[in-house]
Amino acid sequence: MVIKAKPVATATSAKRSHLLKVFGKVSGAFRRHLGELSRTRMNATSAERELGKANIDIERVLTENLAATGLPVVGVDAPIPAGAHWLIVPLASQRNALYARDGVCSAVVFVDKDGTCPIGAIFFPLEDMCMIAEATHGVIAEPIGRLRCANRLELNDTLAMLPWKTVDVVEMGLLKMLDGENIHTRKSGNTLSDLFDVACGRADFAIATRVNRLESYMANLVMAESAGFASDLKGKPLGPTSTTLIAANPKLHAKVVKLLA
Repeated sequence: MVIKAKPVATATSAKRSHLLKVFGKVSGAFRRHLGELSRTRMNATSAERELGKANIDIERVLTENLAATGLPVVGVDAPIPAGAHWLIVPLASQRNALYARDGVCSAVVFVDKDGTCPIGAIFFPLEDMCMIAEATHGVIAEPIGRLRCANRLELNDTLAMLPWKTVDVVEMGLLKMLDGENIHTRKSGNTLSDLFDVACGRADFAIATRVNRLESYMANLVMAESAGFASDLKGKPLGPTSTTLIAANPKLHAKVVKLLA
């Protein structure tokens, strides 16, 4: 008789399970505000006030539940703590939430004491979908499954996600530059949503500006685990202080960097 040993939970699998539970609670918090938001949407001031309440409520849910692990929980504008910590964005792209557009999300990354990011998650409350990227375990979104970047090799006829800030698109001359290469463009208003689109093949590459440190960590992790590559606009590695990014499959990435140079 062969006795099968029970699988031993690793630190990363434990964090994965914990993140799924946390975002289940985030979903409830968001839904509580969604009904009120739909009633106040015709009044911009009231709707923005309700979004502010939702952001505070989701931040509270994330902070309380992640702090239960015994680690600090900080936002992207807080000083970088020493040692391992959780980094959160309670509600990204509130403008999308105001008009019930796709792209609204909450995000969490775990930053280890050596500065690496072994696991991160993006939760899309309108779609009730959670994407978790884990080092050496890939990127999995429920209910889609494992994500992989598109394998396009040429810029012609690709789809690019543009920076969310229109003034940056204009100052960089991106529309004229990309149109000259027959590249289609779209703007979701959310860098984290753009990373998801590239990772699952819905977009071929993303260009982002005004990047925060959670987005840098997430870009490195998500692209590495979905057969892609991320850097800043000059092709240099992303770090906590990076403010721009390009995300694509490795061969297409090199061509985007060259185009923007």
